[in-house]
Amino acid sequence: MADIALAGADTFAASQRLVRARRMRAVTQVALGIGFPLLLIVIWEVLARFGFIDQRFFPAPSKVASGMVSLLGDPDQRGRLLIDIGVTYERLAIGYVLGSVIGVIAGITMGLSATVRFCLGPLVSATFPTPKLAIFPLLIVIFGLGDPSKIALVSLGVFYMTCINTLSGVLYSNPLHRDVATAFKIPAWIRWTRIVVPSALPSIITGLKLGLGQALILVVSAEFVSADTGLGHFIWDSWQVLDIPRMFVGLVMVALTGGGAVLLGEALERRLTPWVSH
Repeated sequence: MADIALAGADTFAASQRLVRARRMRAVTQVALGIGFPLLLIVIWEVLARFGFIDQRFFPAPSKVASGMVSLLGDPDQRGRLLIDIGVTYERLAIGYVLGSVIGVIAGITMGLSATVRFCLGPLVSATFPTPKLAIFPLLIVIFGLGDPSKIALVSLGVFYMTCINTLSGVLYSNPLHRDVATAFKIPAWIRWTRIVVPSALPSIITGLKLGLGQALILVVSAEFVSADTGLGHFIWDSWQVLDIPRMFVGLVMVALTGGGAVLLGEALERRLTPWVSH
């Protein structure tokens, strides 16, 4: 009995050490993730204060923060910024949903059907390296200067990311699962929903995360080129009049959007694939 009690105590102590180690790792990760960017901002502030960098083009963070407070305090400027944010988010959301849905469906279909894969595979592989912005003029010709051309550009970029990652997930999933499904004559629909998609889910989510970053890049870039609204236009318009603090406000909003997208993607990944070590 004493030996059993001693073994139980050792096991409990080991589990407690493991819990503490995980907590310490989480705290360290958060501290580094917040502390290092803050350190860079402090260095930037010092360099700007002592004239090591030109404040006309790289104003001190304190000046950028002051400009942001002034902008948000002006009802007209604040309203314009909110409109631009809303327009960008609308284009981003529509394009992302369209591109990701089509990409996931195409990737799964190509993975399950060799005929479809042989038909679409070379086309996808050949056109994927093409810079998506190089296709934007053609999209403008097809869809016009309005939102449809920008949404199409975003959808195109997201499609490739999700399609290629989904295809890889389906092709390289454990073949034993499919063999068992075939041996037990499991219907195709159940095979898709219960075996193929769960096996490929980590790769699918990776494609969705990469597609979200690609979507943000493309929508802001498209707004640089041809738009009267949106965060890209807000940044470009600020640069044209050399209102650098205002331009940094737009850049900060884009960075916050990207950071929020990353956090959302990681939370979704932990939720949908709890069996994967994150």
